[in-house]
Amino acid sequence: MDKRREITRDRAIVCTLTVFLSVLRSTAADDDRERFFESEIRPILAEHCIRCHGPDDQSGMLRLDSVSGLKAGGERGAVLNPDVPSASLILQAVRREGELEMPPDEPLSEPQVAALTRWVETGAFWPDSQPTLAAQSAVKGADHWAFQPVVDPPIPVGVDSGRVRTPVDAFVLATLSASGLLPSPEADRRTLIRRVSYALTGLPPTAEEVARFVDDARPQAYEELVERLLASPQYGEQWARHWLDVARYSDTKGYVYAREERFWVHAWAYRDWIVRAFNEDLPYDRFLLLQIAADQVPDRRQEDLAAMGFITIGRRFLGVERDIIDDRIDVVTRGTMGLTVACARCHDHKYDPIPTADYYSLYGVFDSSREEYVRLDPTPLNGDA
Repeated sequence: MDKRREITRDRAIVCTLTVFLSVLRSTAADDDRERFFESEIRPILAEHCIRCHGPDDQSGMLRLDSVSGLKAGGERGAVLNPDVPSASLILQAVRREGELEMPPDEPLSEPQVAALTRWVETGAFWPDSQPTLAAQSAVKGADHWAFQPVVDPPIPVGVDSGRVRTPVDAFVLATLSASGLLPSPEADRRTLIRRVSYALTGLPPTAEEVARFVDDARPQAYEELVERLLASPQYGEQWARHWLDVARYSDTKGYVYAREERFWVHAWAYRDWIVRAFNEDLPYDRFLLLQIAADQVPDRRQEDLAAMGFITIGRRFLGVERDIIDDRIDVVTRGTMGLTVACARCHDHKYDPIPTADYYSLYGVFDSSREEYVRLDPTPLNGDA
């Protein structure tokens, strides 16, 4: 009897493990299919199909923005053929076999057709987590504010003119008014000088400076205060810190081989160049140009080569070149556009107009560049080189 109980228990354990492993395999398969749908299929449907087969327009009575629409088909019938997947109408259309050619304006690329074919032949998996494609995904980021052209908007009128001292004030007041809000009361002069001093130099004003500003009733006293702070060396030091964070500035290389020098011996030259650029009020386009390609700029000064620390002062990843280049692509795109393209190292962005082809175009630029040390002999700002 005990032996039978043991055999029965062992069988139960085996059955439980079998079911558990089956569930794990099924979950893993679904994860793989969802990753394939999100990285390959969703971008195709969103970019090439939803405009004519989505919530706003259903050409041929067909919707391809949801799993229900895909299964329902259109006026030509079902678009999927579960018995013979390769004969599915959707594949005939994208392969342009017969009178139906989709998309009508420009055919899909061979990799896109191959991806759709694989998707249909493996059951046209559609994740339950999002049964409907977001309509805005069809425009591939075209409506996002960051991709809009720069415009010169008209200055709002009808606001409290007594509070408007610059055009920016008019925009702020108009937005507050539209939201039913009132502006905060003006700061007293002691608070004002402290705020401005901290913002522009990162330092508090001295007691003498506060007293002088509080007692100065001239209309131009505030403007003169701002100009004085902008002209101080501390202005560049304060605001250079923010840019150096963007540039992932460091005095060291991170983890290195045992015999490799751990410190960037020339990091201070890049840091001081940034400080001087702010204090000299270098135009922003020039500021970026010199950091990305000073060696290619014919009218640059010799000391401007220090600006290229923006690219070269980064982690070394134990000498793995592809990771070093990825870091440089990332700092250039995030630093200059506020937009990472790092995902495009492996696949096209799903929602942003950043294809893998663009990533590897940038990769080719960095891969064909040669890094070398150049003697600059700059003068340290604080004598701490």
